[in-house]
Amino acid sequence: MGPAWSNRRTVWLLLIVAAAVGGALFLFLPIRAVNLATGDAGWSTTGCFAPNSVYPTTHFDSQITAHERQGVTLRGSYCGNDASTGELRSPVFPAPTILELFVGGYAGKEGLLLFLERESDHVRMPLPVVRHPAETWMKQRWWTQQDFRGQMVRLVAVDNATGVGGWLAVSNPRRFSVLSYFRVQLKTFAQTMGTYLFQLALFLLPGFAVASQVTARRRRTISPIYSVIVVITVGAMLGYISFWAFFFSKGLGRFFTYAVYLSAAGLLIVPRFSPREALRTTAKMIAQPFLYATLAGLCYMSFYFIYSDPFAPGIGYAADRFFAALLPGDNVITAIFADRIYDRQSVIPFCCGDWLSSDRPPLQSGVVVMERPLALLHNRELTYELLSSALQCFWICGVWCLMTSIGTDRARFRQVIGFLIFSGFLFYNSVYTWPKLLSAAAILFLLSILFERIRAKSAFGYFEIALAALCLGMALMAHPGSTFSLPVFGLLFLRFRHLFSLRQAGLALLIVITIYLPWSLYQKYVDPPGNRLLKMHLGGSHAVDSRTTWEAIRDSYHTHSLSEVIRYKWSNIVFLGGHKFFDSYGLTDFPGFQKDLPARQQSREAREESRTAQRFYMWNAVGLVNLGWVAGLLLLLNRRWRGGGLALPQAGWLIVVALANMVFWSVVTFGPDETQTAHSSYADILLLSVGLLSFILTLPRIFFLLCLAWQLFNFFAVWVLSLPGRLAQPITLEWPMIVFGVMLAALLVWLTVKPEPKAA
Repeated sequence: MGPAWSNRRTVWLLLIVAAAVGGALFLFLPIRAVNLATGDAGWSTTGCFAPNSVYPTTHFDSQITAHERQGVTLRGSYCGNDASTGELRSPVFPAPTILELFVGGYAGKEGLLLFLERESDHVRMPLPVVRHPAETWMKQRWWTQQDFRGQMVRLVAVDNATGVGGWLAVSNPRRFSVLSYFRVQLKTFAQTMGTYLFQLALFLLPGFAVASQVTARRRRTISPIYSVIVVITVGAMLGYISFWAFFFSKGLGRFFTYAVYLSAAGLLIVPRFSPREALRTTAKMIAQPFLYATLAGLCYMSFYFIYSDPFAPGIGYAADRFFAALLPGDNVITAIFADRIYDRQSVIPFCCGDWLSSDRPPLQSGVVVMERPLALLHNRELTYELLSSALQCFWICGVWCLMTSIGTDRARFRQVIGFLIFSGFLFYNSVYTWPKLLSAAAILFLLSILFERIRAKSAFGYFEIALAALCLGMALMAHPGSTFSLPVFGLLFLRFRHLFSLRQAGLALLIVITIYLPWSLYQKYVDPPGNRLLKMHLGGSHAVDSRTTWEAIRDSYHTHSLSEVIRYKWSNIVFLGGHKFFDSYGLTDFPGFQKDLPARQQSREAREESRTAQRFYMWNAVGLVNLGWVAGLLLLLNRRWRGGGLALPQAGWLIVVALANMVFWSVVTFGPDETQTAHSSYADILLLSVGLLSFILTLPRIFFLLCLAWQLFNFFAVWVLSLPGRLAQPITLEWPMIVFGVMLAALLVWLTVKPEPKAA
């Protein structure tokens, strides 16, 4: 290496350092808005509006610094009770391109209005608020309408509400520059993505330390499948233990968190405990699945937040982001549970109508509280969204383990996972963070261990048995829907019972009981009855009552004739077919399908219908992978195409397993029409998808490329670029999110389609 190369390296190093310093200064130097109406001159009020007239406990959001509050005056309509009313009008000022206010109270609620009024003709420009700030001063920014900019306007706040939460408060108006706005976007982007990576790393750290120890201590090389499973399962089980630690004492929980991470760091840092070679070997074995899971998660978060500041919309954003209709709050239940446990608040009553804390297992809540003492952000809702979304993206690791266990090479994994990452169903359920995909990953881990033993034709060791039992416990404690994937496991274990001993089966049963028993006691004694979901799905009973599960099932079946029950079961099977196929993947998103509606409204309603079908129906959730049925038929008709066998070994059995589970699910659920995806095990959707993709990949390459192009169109046109469904605030584009998301998507597409190097 000559001096010229050394000089070039020095120059590049200096450029990188300069760029890093300049970027840090650009992002983190104080940003301050310019006050447009200071002092008391020119303000007019009626009724109760007065300086600092807010609810006594009102405080500033933690994101608002003391530097930003300099020169700000605050006025509110709370005069001792919510019944007070009034109106506030500011002096005139030139409307800026971007208007900033500190807003408190319940702005946006019926009777509480906030708008700009043009002085020349009194035309109003509404200032909608993302969510009620309540007893918190929060920053709000709006891009003013083109015909308002530079015009003389007034800020007007009106309080005509007299019920609970019937007050609002605002600061003096402020001008926020466009350059500062993009600086804020870049800073928010950096904080969001940095926190995502930090939360993910925290979860993986203990499992990686344990997997490295297993690699170093075992006499024979550990399978890469087991390394991936150990990393995730250890993190999940520590989260589950953490839940119980925080349940008994916050001090005990925090001690457990610090002990876990200090121990993990010690195992990784001290060479005596963890040889460097073991660390390198473990990292190399698990690199591919975790790299894809990380890239997909960052890509999903980027596209998820392209229309909103990640710090602003709150935890309910996932429902509002994609659908105009009001959706259940399943994605917030684990967050509320984590908050109640961490803050030592009562779980009775719980939330969301008559839902109980015992209705959903606590695994994801446990992971959240375990990491909370080390959180980078004060924004709990964003931290929860980032962490729980990272957990859902482990479905990618589950698919990798499954494909590896049946003998698939890494190139095929890139094609399969690259296709599935752009599934609208998987994108939505990775950001709508009920832990169904986390549970699905655990089921795929369990199936991978079984397939790996069957393919190797070797008996289970105690290590494999214990790991399989932990996976089952993880699935049950993540989401109960995973149980609908278990019947075929029972048949497979009976078929291959010679691979394990009765003592090993007893050990597995003991581990599962040990995991499940504390939660069962919680359901029975802390917040009973705890069997709501079982009675709902198996007995069709939605009431919260003291009946046992079997009593509810018996009562439901006794009130229906045999013909009605059979009709219910058949309707469950028919319902799997769901919506029309071509109406759900972008083909009806063009104008002209509904002549009585404007073209833009036609397109928006068609996309909403497409998203609803893909979220709701099993057929549409599997999505464009259903073209695999056509591919399978073509393979039967053309022997030349299938001469070399299927692209994925044993893929046909994956389809059989998935379909058998779905038939079982259709029979045991009470019905009618109970077989919507929300009630299913997502592991079956993934199994079916991987199996059908094998048929597509076996055909000539052009067929796969055409399917991928259609998949990308559906992903972007129907999901990513569709405007938020129910959000009231003006849409603002988060350009750093858009650019980063497109770059990651392009990278993933390139990794999916790039040809393999030819062997020499």
